[in-house]
Amino acid sequence: GAVFVNPAERLNDLIATTVWGTPSARDAHRIPQLPVAEVKRSDGDAIRLRLAGGATRRVRLSAETRQGWKPLRLVVARIPAGMDRSSNASFVLFGGHIDAWYHGGTDEGASNAAMLEIARAFHAQRAHLRRGLVVAWWPGHSNGRYAGSTWFADHHFTELRDQAIAYVNVDGIGQMGAKTYSAATTASLAGLASSVVRTRAGVSDLRVGRPGRDSDQSFNGIGLPLLQFNENRATEDGGYWWWHTPDDTYDKIDFPVLKRDTDLYIDAIAALTVAPVPPIDAVAEVTALDAMLTQRQAMSGGRLDLSVPLQRQARLLALVRDIQPRLAVAGHAGGDPGLALVRILRPVHRVIYTLGGEYHPDPAMGFGPLPGLAGARSLAGTLHDDDRGFVETSLVRERNRLVDALDQAIELGERVRRGMGR
Repeated sequence: GAVFVNPAERLNDLIATTVWGTPSARDAHRIPQLPVAEVKRSDGDAIRLRLAGGATRRVRLSAETRQGWKPLRLVVARIPAGMDRSSNASFVLFGGHIDAWYHGGTDEGASNAAMLEIARAFHAQRAHLRRGLVVAWWPGHSNGRYAGSTWFADHHFTELRDQAIAYVNVDGIGQMGAKTYSAATTASLAGLASSVVRTRAGVSDLRVGRPGRDSDQSFNGIGLPLLQFNENRATEDGGYWWWHTPDDTYDKIDFPVLKRDTDLYIDAIAALTVAPVPPIDAVAEVTALDAMLTQRQAMSGGRLDLSVPLQRQARLLALVRDIQPRLAVAGHAGGDPGLALVRILRPVHRVIYTLGGEYHPDPAMGFGPLPGLAGARSLAGTLHDDDRGFVETSLVRERNRLVDALDQAIELGERVRRGMGR
């Protein structure tokens, strides 16, 4: 067994498995078999005190886990684009989880209410939408480790690949006393996030971070740009302490904050669904890749040569710098210009955010940008000859994957440019 000590004097329920979504034949072996328990800080201190003498101690640990196949209900609202009634019209996917620990006041009841009102509002204005809006309430967020959103990605893969331009995720909004803003977003939507928060909340220095490996972010294999806003309580005010506890009750919802947070999502979704060219910044995404490659190369102590991927990145950057402003003026003969940009970015997105690629979700673990090159750091250290060979082989293969992805993006970009008459 394993006993984990919460650094605070409370218990915040968490997830023990690293399997993302419903297990498959590829990863069912990673379903945990080890019983685990979490204890409060004071209990952890007591355990450490008893262990301090070095004597063997006996602990009785019992755990009950229910494991098996269960039917879940996944609610989806589809709001058509009134300005494009074709069956293959593009759309924005907007999702948040519906299940909760205990009462789930702010995680995730407040968000669920905001999602419903956003769906109602956009449905009322559907005649003005250039792109549709698909709103999904994901089940299995914690107890299935993002099972609902993963099922949707699996069973609507081609629809999402061919028609979706972005995924907007909502989680934990409307927190009592929240006042600090941040966003988790791909570089392609970071400009939109900053613009919305600056205009709506008057915050000019938004803290923007890359998406983590959490929060129903199940669409990296499909290659969708991602955006999530966060407004949290400040640390000096006690932070979001009631998260995943029985204290996440109705009284923790701050309705002025919930209204403010909901407006952020309305503004962002409106920009993505109404603008002739949605604010998807391919230049920013490809520019960010340069820093990622340079960082991974530096981490290896100069032992990993990424000069070829860097050359391809520079070529792709010049291409999207040419295409993006022209799309804003001339549009795209093949349909939605936003979808054209996403198709160019998709191969790059997959290699930035996934280990396994398009079809099989990676473990619910963080490996940082370009996760396939995470082993570069170990090259700078001392490795046994066999281990060094294993790492070098892995990195060569991942470099090939990266070059191939960039070549695909360049080919797609050239195709878009030809469709624009050049």
